[in-house]
Amino acid sequence: MKRYPMLLSLGLIVVIALLTSCVVPTPAAPAPEEPAAAEEPAAEEPAAEEEAPSLAGAEIVATYMQSGTYDKAAEALVPGFGDATGIDVELVVAPWDVLNQNHITDLTTGTGAYDVMSGEFWIADVFEHMLPLDEYVERDNYGDEFIEGIWSPGPSNFYDGKRIGVPYSADAYGIWYNTEVFEDCGVEAVWETWDDYIAVLEELQVCLEGTDISPMVHYFGQIEQPAAIFHGMYGSYLVDKDGNYGLDREKAVAALDKMNSLLQYNPEGALGFDFNAGNAVFLNGQAATMVGWPSFIRANADNPEESQVVGKWALGNFPGPGFPMVSAWNMFISGDSQNPDAAWEWIKAYANPENGTQWMAEYGIGSPFKATYEDPELVANFGHFYPAQAKNLDKAKSLPWTFAAFEAFFRNEGDFHQGTITAEEMLDRVQAEWDEIEVPEALVQLADAQGLMEK
Repeated sequence: MKRYPMLLSLGLIVVIALLTSCVVPTPAAPAPEEPAAAEEPAAEEPAAEEEAPSLAGAEIVATYMQSGTYDKAAEALVPGFGDATGIDVELVVAPWDVLNQNHITDLTTGTGAYDVMSGEFWIADVFEHMLPLDEYVERDNYGDEFIEGIWSPGPSNFYDGKRIGVPYSADAYGIWYNTEVFEDCGVEAVWETWDDYIAVLEELQVCLEGTDISPMVHYFGQIEQPAAIFHGMYGSYLVDKDGNYGLDREKAVAALDKMNSLLQYNPEGALGFDFNAGNAVFLNGQAATMVGWPSFIRANADNPEESQVVGKWALGNFPGPGFPMVSAWNMFISGDSQNPDAAWEWIKAYANPENGTQWMAEYGIGSPFKATYEDPELVANFGHFYPAQAKNLDKAKSLPWTFAAFEAFFRNEGDFHQGTITAEEMLDRVQAEWDEIEVPEALVQLADAQGLMEK
């Protein structure tokens, strides 16, 4: 990559004072001499502002989840950023479970392989290894452009009262639906509760019998995704009074049983579906609804080369009594980074309102910036999902779970869906594993702030 260091030029203005002559009248008589005034010292010239050291030649490594969204946006940014700053950025892209394990290993061993790391609250057990960003934020007057709630603890990550994360996307779970299928079946896409949604699925099941279209699709095989549906049905605490992971047993059993009932409306093999498989079913027009992340499909839904539902989709409300899970991906700087200043410049370049608006339209990345949702063109172009997305974001919450907590829930949940254990047995297994997991203090505080801690 060619590097063009930034040159700072200072213009120097020299002001020349011209002395003018004055006429002195001749005195009538000699006047007594006045004592000579002491010559005042010349005022010191203000010191020239110290030139910031150039970051040209610095090399950083930044990580992003393999999604076709965040990673593609980063790839598009690298060339221009390198030309403008002289900073060489290497991108590491991987599935998020692999990525996070690499992060944890790197941070706990002090290897310093990554400068900028992408992640969320599930790596809170290694937050202590992240670099506090408060001085950078204050110095550059950064952060005012974000949606207030997204810039707050939870979607935005903190440790020990200090900011360590900068959000670069904001997304909330919702229910996508095929408008053509609903119209053909004479079914209204209206639901407030999960019982309402299941009633809609029943109507669709009857209408779609004998077709290759399923009433619903979800990526049940993607590690944290079934938990998002569970919490939409659950609506109670996740951390107990003692600051340990725990669930309201009665509400959890009811939620799991209801969640299990959704499988009958999904295509065969849904228990093994990851993001790509689930999205493909909906994009191919083979599902009437899809429960998932808008950002992972929005950019492709109206692309005729990748979608059979162009102009035939909309986003609906995420049902209760629980809440939709929020995804506010953050960028962190490793405490072991050798080039934190260069890493910060990359964060600012990646996470800004202009890119937020552009990338929401181009890649489907949910923007965390206020300006995006005030853009008339964007609102007009995406009116078929914007109202529901705004509503879902408004009520979304961050799960105070680490990756270990997610993994324990997901693995045992799979056995439950396969029918080898009951909901009660699943919860016994999960709780036994949770008892061995310490909840990071940052997540205890988050759970309490969001009403997800036992009272």
